[in-house]
Amino acid sequence: MNGKLVAIGIILAIVIGIGIFALVYYGTYNNLVGLEASVDEKWSQVQQELQRRYDLIPRVVNATRLYLGYEASILTEVTALRSQWAAARQTGDADAINNATGNLEDGLSRLIVVVESYPDLKASQVMLGLMSELEGTENRISTERMRFNEAVRDYNRSVKMFPANLWAGGWGFERREYFEAKVGAEEPPPVPAD
Repeated sequence: MNGKLVAIGIILAIVIGIGIFALVYYGTYNNLVGLEASVDEKWSQVQQELQRRYDLIPRVVNATRLYLGYEASILTEVTALRSQWAAARQTGDADAINNATGNLEDGLSRLIVVVESYPDLKASQVMLGLMSELEGTENRISTERMRFNEAVRDYNRSVKMFPANLWAGGWGFERREYFEAKVGAEEPPPVPAD
């Protein structure tokens, strides 16, 4: 009888151990799936706001062109950078998108500086509305980048933490890259001489 109780106890302990392992194993997997989905969703939000900017740029450039025929080099550059961003977006390469986004932001900053240098242009209701919309878009992009990077941080932390670190690589969960500012982005854009 004593041997039978010991055998039942061992079997029960093994079953409970397997149950706990299964809960941890699949719970960890499900957590990583949820975090990865969150990263993908946040990246989609960044893309949406970048697309909004992309769609807005021709309106800003055309309104500015009406007033500033001799500042065509900046307008041409912003248009070319917009095309560069669109090409990078089609590749789906986050580094290329990040680089093109940084270049486009530099060009837009120079355009904003030029616009602010001309009182008549600043006073135009069309231009004021477009610039306000562009500034709002830039704020949205900044917010979505921050949210994306927070989701990446949470995901990367979970991939590296025990017990997920034991299985994450085997399940195909690899570390994700943050959306980073372009090198030199901390410097303000140059102000064109009048």
